[in-house]
Amino acid sequence: AAILKSATSDSLIIIDELGRGTSTYDGFGLAWAISEDIAKRIGGFCLFATHFHELTSLAERVPLVNNYHVTAITSNDKLTMLYQVKPGACDQSFGIHVAKLAKFPPEVIEAATKKADELEDFTSNKRSNPSAESSIRKKQRTVPE
Repeated sequence: AAILKSATSDSLIIIDELGRGTSTYDGFGLAWAISEDIAKRIGGFCLFATHFHELTSLAERVPLVNNYHVTAITSNDKLTMLYQVKPGACDQSFGIHVAKLAKFPPEVIEAATKKADELEDFTSNKRSNPSAESSIRKKQRTVPE
């Protein structure tokens, strides 16, 4: 909140993991609203990292927003960070690769891969059926009386 209240167009704003520490929907909503407010109202230079890949679509709606990513190569179950910053959104996640490098047990890697695939399918289905997404969100936000 302090950044949004005190930053000006002359500010340099750096935020690590924007939207983290909340539920998925709340975190994404906050990350979107914060970054949009910085770009539209404040106008200062802002650099932030986030795990919400969907946030990259903000660049299509707000002309001042640009996406950049740090490059990496995956081959033969190896992850090589190239430490180069390039324009555009990152086209993949490296979480499971990093878990393999950290020597997580194979059954955990397998379960994580399966769950990630399920979530990817779920998200794809929501995009193709917006009314389903709306009803899912309503169910999640309904609090019993």
